[in-house]
Amino acid sequence: MRRSSLPCSAVLALGLAIAIAACTSSDPVSLRSTDEPSPSSTTAVLDEPANSDDSIADDGVVDESLLPVVFANPVEGLTDDELAEFITGQGFFNEVWTPVATNGRSDSDGLGPLFNAESCVACHPANGRRRVPPQGELTGSGLVVRLSIPGRDPITGGPVPEPAYGDQLQDRATGAVEPEGAVFTNYIVQSDFYADGTRYDILWPTVNIRRRNHGPLTEGFQTSARIGSQMIGMGLLELISQEEILALADPSDANNDGISGRANAVWNPQTSQVELGRFGWKANVVALDQQIAQAFHGDLGVTSTLIPFENCAPQQTACDDAPSGGTAEVSDEKLQNITNYLRTLGVPPARTAESEAAQRGEQHFREFGCTSCHVESFTTGSSPIEAISNVEIRPYTDMLLHDMGFDMSDSRPDFAASPIEWRTAPLWGLGLVPIDGDRGLLHDGRARTIEEAVLWHGGEAQRSRNAFINAELAKRQELLAFLESL
Repeated sequence: MRRSSLPCSAVLALGLAIAIAACTSSDPVSLRSTDEPSPSSTTAVLDEPANSDDSIADDGVVDESLLPVVFANPVEGLTDDELAEFITGQGFFNEVWTPVATNGRSDSDGLGPLFNAESCVACHPANGRRRVPPQGELTGSGLVVRLSIPGRDPITGGPVPEPAYGDQLQDRATGAVEPEGAVFTNYIVQSDFYADGTRYDILWPTVNIRRRNHGPLTEGFQTSARIGSQMIGMGLLELISQEEILALADPSDANNDGISGRANAVWNPQTSQVELGRFGWKANVVALDQQIAQAFHGDLGVTSTLIPFENCAPQQTACDDAPSGGTAEVSDEKLQNITNYLRTLGVPPARTAESEAAQRGEQHFREFGCTSCHVESFTTGSSPIEAISNVEIRPYTDMLLHDMGFDMSDSRPDFAASPIEWRTAPLWGLGLVPIDGDRGLLHDGRARTIEEAVLWHGGEAQRSRNAFINAELAKRQELLAFLESL
């Protein structure tokens, strides 16, 4: 799908200002403030051991046979050729990559020298998401830490990578190369009460970087912990027209409804223009193939024609000297296969009609103002793939950035997205997220349940959260039943 670009004047018109927030260096490095909670709440340090996750072996390899496959089906109506390409791309998505071979290359070597995972499915088991352990080391957990320093790239307008560690901390490495560091996590349990006196708990994450092998991080460095999200419906989101998305934007809240969605204006390296961001937690990627190429580069250390250089920071000479498979370790054909697989990955049908409680919850969802951001439906544009062309979809997103409040803030701007802004996450398939144990919702997996994810909403969503807090138990349960039915 061809996208029209956003000129600089449009960027200004959308009010795409960046708010800069920085962490200060410490040892270990905390990525999350642990400011004291409000007086009405109580806290306790989470000290129980991590829950068992039988789908993940000791070496971090995910056994998908132990996970549900509701997110594995193609969209209905593919041609035989399109279905064959879907199956081919699915195989490559599940493929385990290996370090560069010294006695002749294969089509799946090129891993590293720095990496976080060995395959796409390692972070997206069954096309879902990994559960972040509640405490301890996160190596191989599917959670990554983005890094930058204050400022904007003078050409792209994007984040400036941290000089010694680059734009993402890689906690694994091949051969003689040392991992950049290790990420550890813990949570503080914060308790509070609904208006009816019912207690609830949410987890405040604290993530630390330890065993840093390239010296201290630059003073004022910025961080963002991110976990992979479920993969369904990406080709459908790609086909929502730019005009329709921008028509929903209200950066100055002109209608005084408290909702001021903004588009992220993102550098497109394929066109050398600023365009509408669609993908990623902060809508910081323009196109689906770029999202995949960035994951190959940052998470697996695999080069492509879109990103033809290794992910070594300038000071990392051992990384630079390590064996490399060249400028396109994943071929254009394989990248296209995976892109088409994700483009035609289907969305499970909602099950709201099967439950009267869920139907009542749908009305509460609207009454509480949730649809101000979680827009219910769109019609896709035209596509060479007829099965996803001009079809009505119900993703429950506006694809825009919203202020989610300080409690959801990271410390890292991303193009026009400030630290407190996040793209409205699509809700389709929410009740079917394939994961063993906690749901691991929100950008860093902190929310164990859908209820906790609702309770984390602040900023522009504060009024909706307050409506949920003040609702009677039956209404809360019905709202959650609706979200579970999606």
